[in-house]
Amino acid sequence: MTEDTKKPQPTVEADIGMGGIDKFNSETGVSEIIRPSEMDDNKPFTIDDYNAQMKVAQDKREQGEKIMSEETQQVDKGEPVPENPGGIEIAMRPKLAVYIMKCQFPNEITTELNEHIEKVIIPNNVDHSEGLVGQIRQNKEKSAQLTFPHKGDEVGEMFSGVLEKLAKEYVAKSLSMECETSMNSMWTVHSYSGDYNPLHDHGTETPMGVSCIMYLDVPRCIQTLDNPSEEFGGLNGASGAVDGFTYLTWGSNGMRDVNMMRPVTEEYVKPEAGTLIMFPSWLRHGVMPFFGKEDDERRTFSANINITLGEKLMDTES
Repeated sequence: MTEDTKKPQPTVEADIGMGGIDKFNSETGVSEIIRPSEMDDNKPFTIDDYNAQMKVAQDKREQGEKIMSEETQQVDKGEPVPENPGGIEIAMRPKLAVYIMKCQFPNEITTELNEHIEKVIIPNNVDHSEGLVGQIRQNKEKSAQLTFPHKGDEVGEMFSGVLEKLAKEYVAKSLSMECETSMNSMWTVHSYSGDYNPLHDHGTETPMGVSCIMYLDVPRCIQTLDNPSEEFGGLNGASGAVDGFTYLTWGSNGMRDVNMMRPVTEEYVKPEAGTLIMFPSWLRHGVMPFFGKEDDERRTFSANINITLGEKLMDTES
């Protein structure tokens, strides 16, 4: 039987014969025929040649899998993944629930705010608790929720302007829209051992608004706890792992729901001095109680900011 009349025997991967190899590419779905003329020095196609070709194919396949692995890391952006060697296009599109913005202020600003609170806000002692749900009362002399004026107070006006700019940035980053912002209210919370804040949300004068919490002083009993965003040992065994932490929730799913591929809809935030978090006013949140020494103070600053959207969409490409 001559080379022209010999029929190749059907195989899964390839057929080796005097005329060469018929190799099926499972990635492209195309049969590739390698002839002796394609080989170096026009030598007969041997099993060694076959093994060499199989190794090249395997190397290409592994490289393709590596590329796919790298490309799937685009999931956070929800962008279509470029075509890969396997011919499969993948795009993960997570459904966003809420934006939470985190800001870290310089120590100088945190110190200035604390000094103003010590010299002005605490001595003025303007109670702000009437419109708040915080159960801040364990220390009969020091537990308090006090008004921090944003008008008629130099420091208050300055910091109010900073927060209004941050609120504009929040809207720009989350909605890609321009807006006008105005301060609704500002206050400080002075918590001591046993004080807590039950789950609640905030309101503003406008239908849309943002709220913020800034941590100004954190007692050592909270500082020494692990950060859940880095390492979280869980709450079992009366661990006290989230004592004094801020709790955020935007749904009904808990940690166990991950086992059923449901997204987690809650988060514990460890207080750190100088850190501010900003979120939509509808976001339900609370503060876990902590148990420290009598004079251990957990001090925070909070604010509600009115948002009025502009009509013009921002150019996200500029």
